[in-house]
Amino acid sequence: MATTPFQAALIHHQAGRLERAVAMYERILAEDPDEPRALANLAIALNQLRRHAEAETICRRAIRVAPNHAEAWNHLGIILSDRRDFTASVEAYRRCVEIDPAHHLAWTNLGIALVRQGVVHEAIHAFRRALEAEPDHTQALMHLIHQKQQACDWSELDPLILRLVEQMRRDQAEINPFSFLFFCRDPGEMRLCADRFAGRVVAQARAMTPVRRPVRVAEGERRLRVGYLSGDLHQHATAVLARELFAAHDRTRFQIFGYSYGPDDHSEVRRDLERNIELFRDCASLDDATLAQRIADDQIDILVDLKGYTRDARPCVMALRPAPLQVAYLGYPGTMGGDFIDYVVADQVVLPEHHRPYFAEQPIWLAGSYQVNDSQRRIDATPGARRAHGLPEEGVVFCCFNQTVKITPDIFGLWLHLLRAVPGSCLWLLAFNAEAQRHVRGMVSRIGMDPGRLIFAPPLPHAQHLARYRLADLFLDTLPCNAHTTASDALWAGCPVVTLTGTTFAGRVGASLLTALGFPEWIASDLRQYGRIALELAQDRQGREQARTRLRQAVLDAELFSGAAFARKLEAAFRAIQVRHVAGLTPAPLRVTASGAATFDNR
Repeated sequence: MATTPFQAALIHHQAGRLERAVAMYERILAEDPDEPRALANLAIALNQLRRHAEAETICRRAIRVAPNHAEAWNHLGIILSDRRDFTASVEAYRRCVEIDPAHHLAWTNLGIALVRQGVVHEAIHAFRRALEAEPDHTQALMHLIHQKQQACDWSELDPLILRLVEQMRRDQAEINPFSFLFFCRDPGEMRLCADRFAGRVVAQARAMTPVRRPVRVAEGERRLRVGYLSGDLHQHATAVLARELFAAHDRTRFQIFGYSYGPDDHSEVRRDLERNIELFRDCASLDDATLAQRIADDQIDILVDLKGYTRDARPCVMALRPAPLQVAYLGYPGTMGGDFIDYVVADQVVLPEHHRPYFAEQPIWLAGSYQVNDSQRRIDATPGARRAHGLPEEGVVFCCFNQTVKITPDIFGLWLHLLRAVPGSCLWLLAFNAEAQRHVRGMVSRIGMDPGRLIFAPPLPHAQHLARYRLADLFLDTLPCNAHTTASDALWAGCPVVTLTGTTFAGRVGASLLTALGFPEWIASDLRQYGRIALELAQDRQGREQARTRLRQAVLDAELFSGAAFARKLEAAFRAIQVRHVAGLTPAPLRVTASGAATFDNR
């Protein structure tokens, strides 16, 4: 049977040949301007090309033509979400599921938009409805698990996680490995998940216009061109950590490019990055292929991806291979899988030698910690009195300002044991969402403890947030995913951190930071030791004060909090991998000492 013009356009669309699909949809509409399927699909193809305004206009036209066309409403929701109008996108998705209650994709999209609005309870309901409509819909399952973790709702979580792991093992559907970080304790499974996801990323990239790297014209010795690619070059943990690094790069040897595909939030951090990155490119309006070509046209020697597989990442840009050397760093604590990243920046703690088989990339082992920091991070002069933050005047204040998704039942149970063991103590947590607060308060009440011993800290500007760490006695870390920026925030503010060493990169960051600062005694290998370290510190006021004094001095002395010192080590790595590449050698493990000496491991 002959393929219809619409079916032919759809084949190109599904294969990722977007420009071809757009042209074919437009030809159909030239014959029949009110064909609703062609209008709706043209809209989503334009949106995928990041032509968002055109896409919305076309999609609303499809809805005027066919008000009960469910798919058009779903597409409108996607377009509005990509334009970050989540209130309007929720309305569009709700209209879609009113028309078609079995539309599992719209239920999932509705849940994601509700998450962006912070409405966790309704989001969980939407993901459940998606799974009722399609029990094997992996995306809904993945988001349901993540939001139950965010809500500290651990009921029925283990079987849901097992179900997701089984789907990943069978390679049943696209599963973003970022979702695995918060429960996975098996580095082999992390690698498998990343490899399978990377395979899908590469397949998408192959359908795009290939990158054409210009032939380099001989121009004598020039500065090494390094590009940083991220959607988080604004007020975000990644940018806060790396701000000094960008300013400290040696501009006599390096030409630094920043490729930002995230929003301009008009924050002080964003303005700093625009000033301190020599060539700052706002690429938010570019599709993946155009962005990759822009990078290639700039003749970037080393492209550093700061995003990985985290939310709103665009890994297809890296998969298009716009630069001859590609490096993963900072934003995503794990392997990217596949073969489109050459190196990962790490240290011997987060990526020990026996974990090399779990990484597709070759390690760049930096002396000290892999994590860059900013020595200019401002802390307000005084946090104010404890009572101003809802804390008791007396008693030990345990705190954990990690996202609630990182809190697990075994960790929370140990925290409650510490509260019982230390009379008058309290646990200070971030006030992330009402659903999480309701659940943890309920758990505390059910064991006969006063829920008032849980204190919830509202969001504050960063300098004020850092200052309030001075009111806490002890930061308690999480596992299998540690505190990352949150741990360095606490240490920078002078708050001791007790951590657990896990089996994945994400679970070893706390140990990396404490090792670099010289506090191995605060690193536990299991829950029992973790509880013992925390209890000893909590019960020894004089010992805590001495520890804080040592910590304040270590923060001043150690290289951990010097973005300039970190820049020298990273630049030594960049020079070494470039020399190796020019010599025609394949990537190999690289060790960089504190003084900047770089040595490849060719064993």
